[in-house]
Amino acid sequence: MDKGVNVGLVVFLTLAAPGLAFMLAGILILTLENRKKSRCTAMTTGTVVRYSFVNGTPSPVASYTVGGVSYEKKRRFRGVVEVRTGISPKDLTGENQSCYISENDVVHIRGGAALNLRAMAERLYPLGSSIPVWYDPEKPQRAYVEKLPVKGSIVGWVFVWTGLGLAALGILLSFVL
Repeated sequence: MDKGVNVGLVVFLTLAAPGLAFMLAGILILTLENRKKSRCTAMTTGTVVRYSFVNGTPSPVASYTVGGVSYEKKRRFRGVVEVRTGISPKDLTGENQSCYISENDVVHIRGGAALNLRAMAERLYPLGSSIPVWYDPEKPQRAYVEKLPVKGSIVGWVFVWTGLGLAALGILLSFVL
């Protein structure tokens, strides 16, 4: 009987406890993001000064000024969907490539084996163009470029649901074993 209790405890500690930690981390991420969103109430106009290509996403970097101090902030997207086709001569001319941002703030990239991300970024956000920046009046470095996010962070939700699944599985297995 004691052996069954120990196995159940081990299963609980290896699945449910980390699951609860994942859930708490996800809730923390979502809470911090919501707090930042609620504080970014002022709007100014920024200028696209360069591009960032982290993880193959063409994101504009905006420069904006608040109270005589200049800041830079990268535009963040909710997600990226990339569709690559086979190698084609059209890859070299860029005819086979397209990039757009959907209503749910996801970047959709389509192209061949070789993508010209700089050209895509320049089509979406030309250098020197104006772009809105929403910022926190108390801490202007906290900001969102182009728009305030409507939905919560995908990372936060992944942590919450993964943690919930692990916790439920750990609790269930600890009773069965």
